[in-house]
Formats: sequence, C-alpha cells, structure tokens
Amino acid sequence: MTDKTQQIELLRFTTAGSVDDGKSTLIGRMLYDSKSIFEDQMEAVERASENRGDEEVDLALLTDGLRAEREQKITIDVAYRYFATPKRKFIIADTPGHIQYTRNMVTGASTAELAIILIDARKGVLTQSKRHGFLATLLRIPHLVVAINKMDLVDYAQDVYEQIVQDYTEFAHLLNVQDVTFIPVSALRGDNVVEKSEKMPWYDGPTLLHHLENVNVGASLNNVDFRYPVQYVLRPNQNFRGYAGQIASGRIAKGEEVVILPSGLSSKVESVVTSDGELDAANVGDSIVLTLEDEIDISRGDMIVRTNNLPQKSNRVDATLCWMSEEPMKPRGQYWVQHTTRLVSGFISELNYKIDVDTMHREDA
Repeated sequence: MTDKTQQIELLRFTTAGSVDDGKSTLIGRMLYDSKSIFEDQMEAVERASENRGDEEVDLALLTDGLRAEREQKITIDVAYRYFATPKRKFIIADTPGHIQYTRNMVTGASTAELAIILIDARKGVLTQSKRHGFLATLLRIPHLVVAINKMDLVDYAQDVYEQIVQDYTEFAHLLNVQDVTFIPVSALRGDNVVEKSEKMPWYDGPTLLHHLENVNVGASLNNVDFRYPVQYVLRPNQNFRGYAGQIASGRIAKGEEVVILPSGLSSKVESVVTSDGELDAANVGDSIVLTLEDEIDISRGDMIVRTNNLPQKSNRVDATLCWMSEEPMKPRGQYWVQHTTRLVSGFISELNYKIDVDTMHREDA
C-alpha cells in the first residue's frame, strides 16, 4: 500500500440538519447495517429502548451519549464515532440540529472532509438546512451529501425527492460548492443507507455508504505547497532533535532543502520518522517527526517550508468569521488568533459586511 493510499483511506465526515431529521438514527443505522457494533452495545441500546417504551429499537441511542439527549431524543453535544469497512476507515461527528446548538455543529464540522446534510422528506428544505449548508462551505468542506430522509413517510415518492433536489440545487448555486450528491434514504428502515432499496427503483445512484467509501478525498487535498507547523520539539537525548507535527499540505522527502519561518534559517531534511520507522517521503495529513542536518533553534509554532516554495508573509488577513461568542464582536478589540500551532494576539481592523445565513445576502456591518 502506498503512502498516498494510507493517507486517504480515512474519511472524516459530519452530519447536520434540522432538529429531528434523523441524523443520529442514520449513523446508528449505518453502524448497525455495516456490522460495526459490539454485541454489548446493541444489548444496551435494546434495554434503553425497552425502558423508554419504544416499540422498536432506537438506533439513535448508539450515538446519543448524554443522559439529557437520551431523555429528550435530541443531540446536544458533538458525538464522535469510529467505524471501518474493508474499503475505508471513518470518523463521524454527529452534530446538533437545534439552532441554539449551532456552535457545536461548527465544532464538529471543522475537521470534516465531507458533510451529510439531512432533510426531512415531509418538510423539504428548511432554513436550518440552508444554514448548515452555508456553514459547511464556510468551513471549506469540499464534499456535500444531501440525504433526503424519511422517504418511507412519503411512500417513497419520486416527485417529493425531485422537488427537494431542485430546491436545494438552486440554493447550492449560491454556495459555490463543487460537489453535491443527493441520496433518498430511510434511516429508520435502512433504505439506501448500506443496502440498495427495492422500494425506490427509480433511483439509480449509490447507497450512502457506497458513496462514502468511494468519494475522492485526495482530489481536494493540496499536494503541492509543503507547509509543516511544528507542534513539539523532541529531544529524548543529546543525539536526537526532532520536530513533530502533521503535514498541513504538500509533501516532503529526505534531502530536500527547507526554510524555517519566521526566522528564515535554512537546512536540509535529514530524516522523516514515524512510529513505524523512517520514510523516504511523507504526504499531506501524515503525522511525522522531521530531523534536519543543521542544529537550528526551532520552537512550537514555527513553520517548515520548502526553500523554493515560500508562503506569502503578511500581518493582515481577510477572512470570513463565524462568530460564536455570546459577546458581540468589538471592532479593533484585541483577540487571540490560533495560527497553526501558535497563539498570537491580533485585532479586527475593519468589518466589510455581515452575511445573513438564512438568505445568503450581504448586509452592512
């Protein structure tokens, strides 16, 4: 298996949608049908469902971990789950649908490469569905899947599905997102989640799991510009000095010339070390330790780049912010900025406009 294959075999994805659209049930169904649940987990869910008087086993309980969530049948916190199939490994962030928990949704989506936005087939495209789509594109999630759920409650009607596809496609044009896939599903009944549904013969696309297994994550990665923020300096003894971190973009190989920023000092890569031993090269997403030929003063927060591929340097950036604090933003107020692995102090010099996340219209700041 090549380094690049190892790099893209893990897919991080998140779920989002309006409240009670069935996000947790969908994930529970995927875990159950892909046989990714331990027997004791299933027994615990069966007992909990029985204690609540549910007629059927509530698969949402596989992801809803907080007591308050189980009692109210909603998701409040961000629940992370791991599962794997023979084709790919997955990390899921199950995020809240309630509007007051939108901050948690942003947290769960911040590291995702794909977002599943659920829409209730009975309700169509709602404001919160649009809000989550906008937030997903704001966070630069390259792949969107619109899962039109609860198709069993509209008798698996093709016209209902096609109307929602049309409505969301019109909205998606405003988002400038390149990859949107629509899949009709029933999380409760399992239609088109892992197995193809016989009740929707008019749909000839992939199941949800098949799409997740085959989506080309590598196409959205930057494999050119090598950027390596130093997370930690390793010095176990006097003979070893290594710089640990995760490659944010690009690739690096032994013998390549590098520059350390902000100092501007240069050196060559002596070795690329992992927990499995040394590599000749490493790619974006790999967690590694670099050693250099020269003894250089490097600290956490410094960035290692290629000599012939330097980033633009500036003390000013233009950015679209998702403001999550209860306190209003203070123009020219001082704030901490997380710049790779370093915290730096900065201030907001100018507000150009606000975006109404419900209409996508720009408003005066």
